[in-house]
Amino acid sequence: MSFPLRTLKLSAFLLLGAGLSLHAQELTFLGGMLPRANLERSSVTWQVDYRQDLYRNFAGSIAYINEGHVTGHHRDGTAWQVWGRLPFNEDLLSVSLGLGGYYFFDTQPLPGGDTANVHGMAPIYSLSATGYFSNRWFWRAMVNRISPANDIKVTTATGGVGFWFGRERKPTPGKLGDAPDEDSYVTDPELTFFGGQSVVNTFLSQEARAYAGEYRRGVVPHVDWTASAIYEGDPKIIRRSGLATQLWFVNSFFHDRIAIGGGLGPYIYLDHHHPAGAGAKNPAAVAPLASLTFSTRLSAHWIMRLVFDRVTSSYNRDADIFLIGLGYRWRND
Repeated sequence: MSFPLRTLKLSAFLLLGAGLSLHAQELTFLGGMLPRANLERSSVTWQVDYRQDLYRNFAGSIAYINEGHVTGHHRDGTAWQVWGRLPFNEDLLSVSLGLGGYYFFDTQPLPGGDTANVHGMAPIYSLSATGYFSNRWFWRAMVNRISPANDIKVTTATGGVGFWFGRERKPTPGKLGDAPDEDSYVTDPELTFFGGQSVVNTFLSQEARAYAGEYRRGVVPHVDWTASAIYEGDPKIIRRSGLATQLWFVNSFFHDRIAIGGGLGPYIYLDHHHPAGAGAKNPAAVAPLASLTFSTRLSAHWIMRLVFDRVTSSYNRDADIFLIGLGYRWRND
């Protein structure tokens, strides 16, 4: 995957806030190395982590982890974890231990030049250290151990910076921050048109221009529904397009100026370049579509929105879709 696409993926993958009245919403960007160990070579790795306190010294998180490229494997995935936290120095420094599940996507070569998209679940164990160096910014160092039963076992070591979303400007002992002001936030109806790029998850990472249109509206506070039309372009090995509907968990910050969220739903598609031996020539089929979004308000009615989609296929043609769009919002107030 090219560097611009990695940058776009990092920008688009702002992890979702659950929208509950919880504390210490922390978004962290980390980069580092996948040590060689028993692998044939080391690799660069990075992750985006969203962590939210559930109780004092007990938190939950969701993270996207890209393990880089090692011989025979291009693996990434999403980790869901619970954390125990030990604070020091009036909550300005802490050490945390995390445990959870990691759903991964591993692109592996096949004889004859084709590619397999291997999906699976693995346990993940993590250790992190966090320190605040300003009112809202902090540093974090993290080590992950990923141990699938039937795939490579790796250890990632990363470090990076994060931002704390809270009403108060500074962590204080016993209180790491309040939930955002918009506890009753419901997304107004909006229509957005997107352009961007799709990348098929093979060892050649074939790319194409992609386009989409989306209608979005809030259902209840912090839950959106969308209907989308998606065209993934023509990267030669697929030519896929279709319709998707999703439910999203969303949260807003800074008086509705910024919103982030994550969605899941079915994607009904038609692929005109279905690979030989995978069924009918032009099958209409359904695939899970998992997405993340970041939006910023430009004016009372206009917004800019980033979307990252992951299409999970059943015939070794998984794809990532990176989209940026301009939308119009009909405000209810």
